[in-house]
Amino acid sequence: MINFKDKKIVVIGMGRSGISVARLLNNLGGHVFLSDSKNASELKSEIRDLKNENIELETGGHTEKILRNTDLIILSPGVPSDTDLLKVASGKNIPVLSEVEIAYQLLKSPIIAVTGTNGKTTTTTLIGEILKSSGYKTEVAGNIGNPLSNLVNKTDKDNLIVAEISSFQLENIDKFKPWISLILNITPDHLNRHKDLEGYIEAKKKIFMNQEKEDFLVLNADDPVVSRMAEEAKCKVLFFSRKKELKEGIFVKGNEIISILNGLPSFKYPVASLKIPGPHNLENALASIAVALLCKVDFDVLIKVISEFTGVEHRLELVDEVKGVRFINDSKATNVDSALKALESFNKPIILIAGGRDKGSPYSPLGSLVKEKVKALVLLGEAKDKIKSELGNYTKVYMVGDLKEAVKTSFSSAEEGDIVLLSPACSSYDMFDNYEERGKEFKRLVMQIARGYI
Repeated sequence: MINFKDKKIVVIGMGRSGISVARLLNNLGGHVFLSDSKNASELKSEIRDLKNENIELETGGHTEKILRNTDLIILSPGVPSDTDLLKVASGKNIPVLSEVEIAYQLLKSPIIAVTGTNGKTTTTTLIGEILKSSGYKTEVAGNIGNPLSNLVNKTDKDNLIVAEISSFQLENIDKFKPWISLILNITPDHLNRHKDLEGYIEAKKKIFMNQEKEDFLVLNADDPVVSRMAEEAKCKVLFFSRKKELKEGIFVKGNEIISILNGLPSFKYPVASLKIPGPHNLENALASIAVALLCKVDFDVLIKVISEFTGVEHRLELVDEVKGVRFINDSKATNVDSALKALESFNKPIILIAGGRDKGSPYSPLGSLVKEKVKALVLLGEAKDKIKSELGNYTKVYMVGDLKEAVKTSFSSAEEGDIVLLSPACSSYDMFDNYEERGKEFKRLVMQIARGYI
């Protein structure tokens, strides 16, 4: 464990995790310097909250102060690792670590870590609900909104921490070692950050690089990129599959979820009893069941929780039905594969609201589903022209200026029985601070539609 007392520690990025780890290390006696590229007017609330703490701040860009007598740099997830200043830091042998790594070194609780391109939040939440209902002292944290640093000094060895972990958080780990890690799937995402798919895959694989024989790695047997990772694991591997029967693992056979552990059948559950829609959510349930069985959860408790679980906010969330038109909030679909899974989940005609900040992946994989299911595309944001060029030949297209216009246009284009689906396939950062803000604004606008205000 690093001794932080009297060390100069630079934290780059004043998001939730950056502020959390800055406060933590300040309380441990470190000399903390917090730097953000946003200007002071954009960070008013953050600066106000930090005013009475002994933390030095700079805003409006990262200066050479970052490198002055620095012992350690902690990088927030949203900050790229390959900036010029960080390259200089590397040349000076200044360690660059993630907030997740720092928190891990200070936490005493076993960690169940969930990563993958899609399904992380749903799976993390479901695992947390299962474990809480089973009597475990459980905390849900990580990329899901509550930084791991917030749990230091609030948890002990008797807790279990279920953590959603992104590829950005994994880039700069060192000793981070979950008890159970999960990799749900890998499809192209964040290529504007990782440069290519191989770099993205290598970042994801770091989640199990420190795991040992007493640890567990849960992998998707249906994803060829993910399933091959078992060859590199030093820990025990448990597979799940939606498409094929396994000699050992959790899989679907006919209309049932079945588990076989240690060569013996142990758990059966009807697929039709799941309330979360779509084949991707079936995979999320399989992964969650795998963790539950590794944690020896009572079957009755497991069945009750997975039968009652309806999903998470902003992920295929039914907002309202207005004049027979259902509005679905899937703002968390920040990449193409996630939007594809959303389209697969419905059999009614869809008006699809898409667009935002492009992440470097093509939109053409959506083509066949758009042609088959989408009555109209309503496009907004920085990526709308690119999406139109790749998908515009498959269906009617409306180009709009903002989300309010998108919701109004979608509703006026819809008929009874249709679905208006916000599933952007893009990040939110061109118009909103995060996907949550985008989803909440969509829900507010739908409420206004329902009341006849717009």
